[in-house]
Amino acid sequence: MVQTGLSQDAPAPESSNAETDDYAPAPAPGASSSSYLKYLANCAAKLYKPCGKEIFSAIFFGNQRVGDYCCDSLVDDVGKVCHDDMTKYILTLPKFRSHANEIMQKSIKIWNYCVLQDYPGFETLAAQS
Repeated sequence: MVQTGLSQDAPAPESSNAETDDYAPAPAPGASSSSYLKYLANCAAKLYKPCGKEIFSAIFFGNQRVGDYCCDSLVDDVGKVCHDDMTKYILTLPKFRSHANEIMQKSIKIWNYCVLQDYPGFETLAAQS
């Protein structure tokens, strides 16, 4: 997740500790700590590469529909916390910073859509507020 690009292109961590890699360490203010970047890379590695492209394009460019398989992977494999953290990190990049509010809304919309695809009777965050 260090580079501008697609989340699935992030390098996999060299070593993995399943107990700690799935939890976000607090990033240093104004900087990206190596443990936080490792956490984000671990999040990205949970997605099948074509799904990473599909989800990234849907959120950041609005030019892609997220299919059922990728929705399932996003909800069941990546999870809400990783999804939100990856989106927020990418929004720190100059290319996307000026559209942060619009992108966050797309991210929430896609998450809610995917939850409903994966769990049709589930109430989404948007419906709860």
